Amino acid sequence: MRALILPLWLCAASAWGAEPPLTRAEQAFDALEFDAAAEAYQEALAAPGSRAERLKAWEGLALARAFMGQPQEAQAAFEVLLVLDPDARVQASLGPKIRAPYEAARKALDGQRPVLTVTRAKDGRVVATLEQPRPVAVELLVAVRQPGAAGFSAAVGKPPGPVAVKAAPERAVEAYAMARDSGGAVLFEQGSMRAPLRFDAPAAPPPAVAAALDVAPPGVEEQVEEGRPVWPFVVGGVGLAAAAGVVLGVVLSRPESLALPPADRTEQLP
Repeated sequence: MRALILPLWLCAASAWGAEPPLTRAEQAFDALEFDAAAEAYQEALAAPGSRAERLKAWEGLALARAFMGQPQEAQAAFEVLLVLDPDARVQASLGPKIRAPYEAARKALDGQRPVLTVTRAKDGRVVATLEQPRPVAVELLVAVRQPGAAGFSAAVGKPPGPVAVKAAPERAVEAYAMARDSGGAVLFEQGSMRAPLRFDAPAAPPPAVAAALDVAPPGVEEQVEEGRPVWPFVVGGVGLAAAAGVVLGVVLSRPESLALPPADRTEQLP
């Protein structure tokens, strides 16, 4: 029995200490081993990770494919990178081998950007849709709860949706939506579990129900205390007003540039 346990323990320890695929990919890239780098970048894209790690992996994969003399594969990777970050750039000093597939990717997208939209229907449902120029996200989730409730009710579907969760039209709700890739990384989101969006009730309840719920019945203006947030409101600093039954559409982009630093890999061209 001990003879079996020891090898198994050594294998587990070896796997536990193995470097993440993204780290291995970057090490292989810096060593100019582009075949190994491309394979490791693809492993990283299939593994759990953050959005920032996905940006690094798609950029690295695009560069590796370009250096390998695979312009079509490099363009496809650049297109995904530009969907995630339309402001991504590559240095002109990297030469036409890199610039050509990058510019082809920008031309192919023609300025298209992903848009995650959340709406509240008249029947109370909260609906999420995702328009994306390339099929980067493969899973769309929308979650809803009444303000103050302990948990959210969620529904999951495939982009572009719609994906919807039922909710009583007489009650205000809080909601958030997110889109994830095959590895579970959150690529796009509106609101969050900690900071959800809020939608007011699309239908006014009967006066008796309104009194029980402490909701102003039709024809009675509710007094708003000074300092109390009112709707419409601004989501996430994007500058889009949102109210009950009004579409919340955010063009998803990131301001930070992914340009390679001047000293990064530019003197190691094959």
